[in-house]
Amino acid sequence: MKHLSYFLCIGLVATVLSCSKEDDDDKQPPKNVPTDTIVPNGAKNEDFKYYGAELYSKETFKYGRFEAKMKMAYAPGCISSMFLYYNDSYMGNGKIWNEIDIEVIGKNSSGFQSNIITGEKNAQVTSEKIHNLASPVNSGYHVYTIEWTPNYVSWKVDGTEVRKTNISNDTKSQVVSLVESQSLRFNLWASSSTGWVGQFDQNYIPIAQYIDYVKVSDYDEETGQFTERWTDDFDSYNTSRWGKGNWKMELVTESTANVTVEDGNLVMRLTKVPKQ
Repeated sequence: MKHLSYFLCIGLVATVLSCSKEDDDDKQPPKNVPTDTIVPNGAKNEDFKYYGAELYSKETFKYGRFEAKMKMAYAPGCISSMFLYYNDSYMGNGKIWNEIDIEVIGKNSSGFQSNIITGEKNAQVTSEKIHNLASPVNSGYHVYTIEWTPNYVSWKVDGTEVRKTNISNDTKSQVVSLVESQSLRFNLWASSSTGWVGQFDQNYIPIAQYIDYVKVSDYDEETGQFTERWTDDFDSYNTSRWGKGNWKMELVTESTANVTVEDGNLVMRLTKVPKQ
């Protein structure tokens, strides 16, 4: 999955890489970001500033099951995601890249892309696959799950496995390359990589990704069993567990103001305001 200060996908421009740092929430986010803007006749994308959102876990995990009940966002040119990410991947200089993605991309309103990214910053190895759903991803909630073990990575939707990459069928040796602990992340942003996500269309904005709950389970390598570690139902925002992104990612600046808890959901928004 591409992200935040990191480059989650081959084809992202270098500006994304500068975002991979875990900046503190204390930095000032954009002020008074509205959730809607009336678009004047003839207005173009370049007439607006765009603000995205990112949520990241402050702890990291080595293997486990990561489950979230979500209503994903969709708009041409945008990415709505859940992913695991080794926080030093963006650094290069011998640091390896480790990432496991679920991404709704702007070219497909009724599906998502699974991906593993390994290798290094300037020599990434990817394995993208598209999985179609029966209805648009933003029309209702689904339970998305990533299972990561030393022997396989699996992706599930509503309990049904849609992809499994294990050591026996992993022609790119990506599973054995996932050796670093990773943070759990969710983000919503817009990319300039039209070949990947399509042409950004501001008329869809604002959009929102809703997370009803997140459940994290540990993996026992001896027994092969998963045991629940914690579940967050987002009755409130846990500042000890989560951080909010405030960095630039291609066409958006991620704003801490665009991550909120509302009616038992964690809500991430992509919004716009006219340029001054």
